[in-house]
Amino acid sequence: MTQPNYADLVAQAEKAVDAVKNPELKRVAFEKILDDLLTGSSREATPRTRGAEKTAAPVAAATRAKAKRGGPQAYIEELVADEFFKKPKTIAEVKAELQNRGHHIPLTSLSGPMQKLCQKKTLRRQKSSLQGKKGMKQAFTYSHW
Repeated sequence: MTQPNYADLVAQAEKAVDAVKNPELKRVAFEKILDDLLTGSSREATPRTRGAEKTAAPVAAATRAKAKRGGPQAYIEELVADEFFKKPKTIAEVKAELQNRGHHIPLTSLSGPMQKLCQKKTLRRQKSSLQGKKGMKQAFTYSHW
């Protein structure tokens, strides 16, 4: 394997970012391009074909699919696993617990995932009367099925 000519690679990277006006953006682009050139030159030089790009996309998609899902539903599933729903909880209590765990999710973004978990019979949703400042109030509570 031959050593790459670093001066040529630097010249290629400089030429690639020549038209960029913003100095910070130019620096970042130069670093990225030079890194790509150095990485590409250290491997065996193989010509890129359209077929190679088509096979790389499904591999990347499969890798992303295996990654752990995040978002409100995953956070609520963590609460279920931690037995947070042993006693019935309101959606406001769920929101407060998620905030305690560092997930600041609007109340309106919790109702859909909570409903889906109820449809899967992971959670149970029941109407209950809660005593508030203005008397008895109807609300839904969520608990283990």
